[in-house]
Amino acid sequence: MSSQTTVTEEYDVVVGSDSATVRKLLTPRGQLVEIESDSGVQESSSQIRVDALGLESLSWQTKADLVDRLGCSPPPEWDDGSESKSTVGSFKISNEYADVVVSKITTSNGDALVVRAPVKRTELRLQPAMLCELTACETDLFSEFLETPHGPHDH
Repeated sequence: MSSQTTVTEEYDVVVGSDSATVRKLLTPRGQLVEIESDSGVQESSSQIRVDALGLESLSWQTKADLVDRLGCSPPPEWDDGSESKSTVGSFKISNEYADVVVSKITTSNGDALVVRAPVKRTELRLQPAMLCELTACETDLFSEFLETPHGPHDH
Protein backbone atom coordinates (compact mmCIF):
# COMPACT_ATOMS: atom_id res chain seq x y z
CA MET A 1 0.00 0.00 0.00
CA SER A 2 1.40 3.40 -0.92
CA SER A 3 1.80 6.19 1.60
CA GLN A 4 -1.02 8.02 -0.20
CA THR A 5 -3.48 5.16 0.36
CA THR A 6 -5.49 5.26 3.57
CA VAL A 7 -7.57 2.49 5.13
CA THR A 8 -10.69 4.13 6.57
CA GLU A 9 -12.77 1.06 7.45
CA GLU A 10 -11.88 -2.60 7.97
CA TYR A 11 -13.60 -5.76 9.16
CA ASP A 12 -13.24 -9.53 8.94
CA VAL A 13 -15.93 -11.79 7.47
CA VAL A 14 -15.66 -15.30 8.93
CA VAL A 15 -17.49 -18.62 8.74
CA GLY A 16 -15.62 -21.66 10.07
CA SER A 17 -12.15 -21.82 8.53
CA ASP A 18 -13.02 -19.42 5.69
CA SER A 19 -12.26 -15.75 6.30
CA ALA A 20 -11.64 -12.55 4.40
CA THR A 21 -10.72 -9.02 5.41
CA VAL A 22 -12.65 -6.20 3.74
CA ARG A 23 -11.21 -2.69 3.68
CA LYS A 24 -12.33 0.68 2.37
CA LEU A 25 -9.37 2.43 0.79
CA LEU A 26 -9.00 6.10 -0.08
CA THR A 27 -6.44 6.55 -2.85
CA PRO A 28 -5.37 9.54 -4.95
CA ARG A 29 -7.60 8.11 -7.71
CA GLY A 30 -10.67 7.54 -5.54
CA GLN A 31 -12.34 5.00 -3.28
CA LEU A 32 -11.79 1.24 -3.53
CA VAL A 33 -12.74 -1.89 -1.66
CA GLU A 34 -9.91 -4.29 -0.99
CA ILE A 35 -10.79 -7.89 -0.18
CA GLU A 36 -7.96 -10.00 1.20
CA SER A 37 -8.36 -13.72 1.66
CA ASP A 38 -6.81 -15.71 4.47
CA SER A 39 -7.54 -19.01 2.71
CA GLY A 40 -7.50 -18.28 -1.02
CA VAL A 41 -6.58 -20.54 -3.88
CA GLN A 42 -2.91 -21.51 -3.90
CA GLU A 43 -0.57 -19.82 -6.35
CA SER A 44 -3.06 -16.98 -6.93
CA SER A 45 -3.41 -13.47 -5.67
CA SER A 46 -4.83 -13.28 -2.17
CA GLN A 47 -6.36 -9.85 -2.62
CA ILE A 48 -8.41 -7.87 -5.08
CA ARG A 49 -9.25 -4.16 -5.29
CA VAL A 50 -12.54 -3.06 -6.82
CA ASP A 51 -14.04 0.37 -7.48
CA ALA A 52 -17.69 1.40 -7.08
CA LEU A 53 -18.67 0.50 -10.65
CA GLY A 54 -17.13 -2.96 -10.33
CA LEU A 55 -18.94 -3.49 -7.02
CA GLU A 56 -22.21 -2.34 -8.55
CA SER A 57 -21.80 -4.86 -11.36
CA LEU A 58 -21.09 -7.54 -8.74
CA SER A 59 -24.32 -6.66 -6.90
CA TRP A 60 -26.53 -7.76 -9.80
CA GLN A 61 -24.90 -11.17 -10.26
CA THR A 62 -26.80 -14.21 -9.05
CA LYS A 63 -25.00 -16.66 -6.79
CA ALA A 64 -25.37 -19.38 -9.44
CA ASP A 65 -23.80 -17.19 -12.17
CA LEU A 66 -21.00 -16.14 -9.85
CA VAL A 67 -20.26 -19.77 -8.93
CA ASP A 68 -20.07 -20.60 -12.67
CA ARG A 69 -17.74 -17.68 -13.43
CA LEU A 70 -15.48 -18.43 -10.47
CA GLY A 71 -15.49 -22.18 -11.13
CA CYS A 72 -16.09 -23.00 -7.48
CA SER A 73 -18.52 -25.02 -5.42
CA PRO A 74 -21.73 -23.27 -4.42
CA PRO A 75 -21.78 -22.06 -0.82
CA PRO A 76 -24.20 -23.76 1.56
CA GLU A 77 -27.70 -22.33 1.46
CA TRP A 78 -28.81 -20.20 4.36
CA ASP A 79 -32.28 -20.18 5.78
CA ASP A 80 -32.95 -16.46 5.26
CA GLY A 81 -36.51 -16.71 6.58
CA SER A 82 -35.63 -17.80 10.09
CA GLU A 83 -32.30 -16.06 10.64
CA SER A 84 -31.85 -13.03 12.80
CA LYS A 85 -29.14 -10.79 11.44
CA SER A 86 -27.31 -7.74 12.61
CA THR A 87 -25.22 -5.32 10.60
CA VAL A 88 -21.79 -5.12 12.17
CA GLY A 89 -20.05 -2.74 9.76
CA SER A 90 -21.08 -0.69 6.76
CA PHE A 91 -19.51 1.85 4.43
CA LYS A 92 -20.24 3.53 1.10
CA ILE A 93 -18.03 3.43 -1.97
CA SER A 94 -18.73 6.05 -4.63
CA ASN A 95 -17.44 7.46 -7.85
CA GLU A 96 -18.97 9.48 -10.69
CA TYR A 97 -20.67 6.35 -12.08
CA ALA A 98 -21.91 4.35 -9.09
CA ASP A 99 -22.74 4.35 -5.38
CA VAL A 100 -22.51 1.08 -3.46
CA VAL A 101 -23.02 0.18 0.20
CA VAL A 102 -20.80 -2.61 1.53
CA SER A 103 -21.92 -4.18 4.81
CA LYS A 104 -20.91 -7.03 7.04
CA ILE A 105 -23.80 -8.93 8.55
CA THR A 106 -23.63 -11.53 11.26
CA THR A 107 -26.29 -14.22 11.46
CA SER A 108 -26.77 -17.52 13.20
CA ASN A 109 -25.20 -19.03 10.05
CA GLY A 110 -22.06 -16.86 10.33
CA ASP A 111 -20.82 -13.68 8.66
CA ALA A 112 -21.51 -12.48 5.12
CA LEU A 113 -20.61 -9.46 3.03
CA VAL A 114 -23.56 -7.66 1.47
CA VAL A 115 -22.89 -5.58 -1.66
CA ARG A 116 -25.89 -3.33 -2.33
CA ALA A 117 -26.43 -0.84 -5.15
CA PRO A 118 -29.35 1.33 -3.96
CA VAL A 119 -29.93 3.07 -7.31
CA LYS A 120 -30.06 -0.23 -9.22
CA ARG A 121 -31.97 -1.89 -6.35
CA THR A 122 -29.66 -4.92 -6.49
CA GLU A 123 -27.93 -6.79 -3.70
CA LEU A 124 -25.68 -9.82 -3.37
CA ARG A 125 -24.70 -11.62 -0.19
CA LEU A 126 -21.26 -13.24 -0.27
CA GLN A 127 -20.10 -15.77 2.29
CA PRO A 128 -16.37 -15.92 3.10
CA ALA A 129 -15.79 -18.95 0.83
CA MET A 130 -17.04 -16.91 -2.15
CA LEU A 131 -14.91 -13.93 -1.11
CA CYS A 132 -11.86 -16.20 -1.01
CA GLU A 133 -12.59 -17.37 -4.56
CA LEU A 134 -13.13 -13.77 -5.68
CA THR A 135 -9.69 -12.71 -4.41
CA ALA A 136 -8.08 -15.27 -6.72
CA CYS A 137 -9.64 -13.60 -9.80
CA GLU A 138 -8.29 -10.93 -12.07
CA THR A 139 -10.15 -7.61 -12.04
CA ASP A 140 -11.18 -8.14 -15.68
CA LEU A 141 -13.93 -10.38 -14.27
CA PHE A 142 -15.76 -7.16 -13.37
CA SER A 143 -15.52 -6.02 -17.01
CA GLU A 144 -17.35 -9.22 -17.94
CA PHE A 145 -20.08 -8.33 -15.43
CA LEU A 146 -20.48 -4.99 -17.23
CA GLU A 147 -21.48 -6.71 -20.47
CA THR A 148 -24.98 -5.97 -19.16
CA PRO A 149 -24.21 -2.38 -18.08
CA HIS A 150 -27.54 -1.68 -16.42
CA GLY A 151 -27.89 -4.94 -14.55
CA PRO A 152 -29.73 -8.17 -15.23
CA HIS A 153 -32.81 -6.39 -16.48
CA ASP A 154 -30.77 -3.93 -18.60
CA HIS A 155 -33.15 -1.07 -17.74
